Amino acid sequence: MKLAGYSYKLPFSKPLQTSSQTFQYRKGFILSYETDKQQFYGEAAPLPGFSTESHKSVQKLLTAYKEKINETLNSSNPVKKLQKFYKNANIPPSLQFGLDALAYQIEARKNEQPLLSYLFPDASSKIDVNTLISLQGDNILKDVADKIESGFNTVKCKIGLHFEKELQFLRKIRNKYPDLTIRVDANQAWDLNQAAHHCKQLEKLDLEYCEEPLNKITPVNIEQLSQKTSLPFALDESTTQHSFWPNLLPFTKYLIMKPMVVGSFQKNIETKRIANTHNNKIVVTTSLESGVGRYFTSLIAAGLGSPSTAHGLSTGILFAQDISSETNFITEGSVNLSSRCLPTINFDQQQLFTKLF
Repeated sequence: MKLAGYSYKLPFSKPLQTSSQTFQYRKGFILSYETDKQQFYGEAAPLPGFSTESHKSVQKLLTAYKEKINETLNSSNPVKKLQKFYKNANIPPSLQFGLDALAYQIEARKNEQPLLSYLFPDASSKIDVNTLISLQGDNILKDVADKIESGFNTVKCKIGLHFEKELQFLRKIRNKYPDLTIRVDANQAWDLNQAAHHCKQLEKLDLEYCEEPLNKITPVNIEQLSQKTSLPFALDESTTQHSFWPNLLPFTKYLIMKPMVVGSFQKNIETKRIANTHNNKIVVTTSLESGVGRYFTSLIAAGLGSPSTAHGLSTGILFAQDISSETNFITEGSVNLSSRCLPTINFDQQQLFTKLF
């Protein structure tokens, strides 16, 4: 029984631009744990701008603790022992998530249970998924039409770069598709006055929510903003940037949960518990990780995400090349985990992988 670690670098089909940064590619780590009968995978991929840890720091920890991690995974209760290891060694969230993925697979196999039912016995295996629509393209309405034809009922649009232009396109989408669920993400683009003005315009479009409208968020200014508009708000980056984020929940309706950024599976469960204190719905989204990480993020979505909303799991389409294929993962706007498992990974793809140990 042996642990192996690989770094990867996946190119996006085209640069991925938000209001604050542009991504050319995605870097991360795939962990492989091999037994006599089975090979298990996990992923640790800190997301720049969201995660507190860096790619370099995770690599150092993996190299330093590889023997300890291997020993822990070989133990009779790896999940419990890992929780102590996380505290003692100050292990960051993305690595916790990757190691928990391995540990829970090992324990589920020992108990002869599918991983989803081992983690969340009452979870549905089918998850509704939103799709991404760029408001910077040339054929936006056609793109929306194609997504609807593919079975998606919820679209997400990044805004905050050129608001008036984005607003015009959102109006066109809403006018043509009155029943479509539309959510927008401002990625903390606006000050309080701008947010109040823009959200007042957006509320006329019957949006599901606006994610992270404020560039400087506090309980006071999110409360002030909520008094100036009826548009529902969602938290995302704020949950890792500010320790006071639970105090924002009375003024929001949705919490965007990126499991890779939150950390261990137990921390994800605790985050949902906190969100429930103010009846915020949980929308689970990827951290732009590879197909390995998206699989485990989908498990969290099935177990912890709100069943009445779509979740952000369709980011595999953004990659020019991926570790595991998106084929048959998302069908007619949903993920069905009962027919999905991780394929064997070919680590000999030198253009994607570099072996660490």
